[in-house]
Amino acid sequence: MTRIKFKTHGKGQKTDLTALLHIIPSFAFGGQQARLATLIDGLGAEFSHHIVALDGDHSARGLVSENANVAYSSFAMKKSSGISLTNIRGLMGVIKKCKPVIVCTYNWGSIEAVIANRAGPNIPNLHFEDGFGPDEKIDQQSNKRVLGRRFLLRQSMVIVPSHGLERAAREQWKLKNVRRVENGIDLARFDRPRPTGERVNIGSLGSLRPEKNYSRLITAFRALESSFDAQLVIVGEGTERQSLAARIGDTSNIMLPGATSSPADAIATFDLFALSSDTEQAPISLMEAMAAGLPVVSTDVGDIREMVSDENKPYITALGDEHAYHAAMEALIESPALRKTIGLANQQKARSTFSRDQMINRYTEIFSEIVAR
Repeated sequence: MTRIKFKTHGKGQKTDLTALLHIIPSFAFGGQQARLATLIDGLGAEFSHHIVALDGDHSARGLVSENANVAYSSFAMKKSSGISLTNIRGLMGVIKKCKPVIVCTYNWGSIEAVIANRAGPNIPNLHFEDGFGPDEKIDQQSNKRVLGRRFLLRQSMVIVPSHGLERAAREQWKLKNVRRVENGIDLARFDRPRPTGERVNIGSLGSLRPEKNYSRLITAFRALESSFDAQLVIVGEGTERQSLAARIGDTSNIMLPGATSSPADAIATFDLFALSSDTEQAPISLMEAMAAGLPVVSTDVGDIREMVSDENKPYITALGDEHAYHAAMEALIESPALRKTIGLANQQKARSTFSRDQMINRYTEIFSEIVAR
């Protein structure tokens, strides 16, 4: 990794610490937060980090190494249907106080921090767009937000993890400074022995949000559970917990154990990984499952079809084709040999594509480029 020295906290004073301020809607468990934790650990001692959670939730801090140079704080956002001047003034104060070299902002939920930075300190801004919530899809974007991104992010460098988001940023948002950087993970952490029992453990890992559509996964499993010795485990936390729990009822074959600070431990108990989302881009959880040697059944959204091995592609089904989704799950449940073949192909694809070091080196180059300007 390139060694960088930057001028930071005083006139003529230099330090090896590159101070990054991360203003993020939430630091709860999720793919975006897992990538940030991986990035913090991989960048090492030359970088310091301050994570400001706009919802006050720092529950994902357990993903970050205890040795990392990280500070955590919260900012109480004033709820508003539009842009809040109170939020902008407050965030301007946060940025000035932290004195970062680079301000990192995340998704539409931090757009007021982008405005605050431009109106105040005007420090180089690296903006991450990782996908959409339940109210937007890549082909059904809010016109207001399209225009907002087009205008407000034109001076930022925008980072996206998927081909679909790259096209949206260039063609719809009309942004010039867009970089697609593939996510990476610590592959060795997920290389664990597989379960040996007869029961098939179907697992998913992610935030319990509407766009993940875990109801689809539960419906598919329920249609098959009487024919197989199987259980479904959905690892995560979020706003959909209550409705999903009500849908599950008192069955013992479907579990919601909550979020985890060790996704590798959770995935090590799975035989089959399942995604049922209405919208995705390049899911970190999918990379982790592939690195663990798991076959995958999923809806065909975002870059998922391109991410999995050729052997796994027949089990990535068209969004809305519930019959095909059920059939793909059934085929993978009933054949241990098929699961093993596809899992090994996925693991090989993960090792060649989703390297953490490759991602870290790419971001180091980007940080160097931003500051050199």
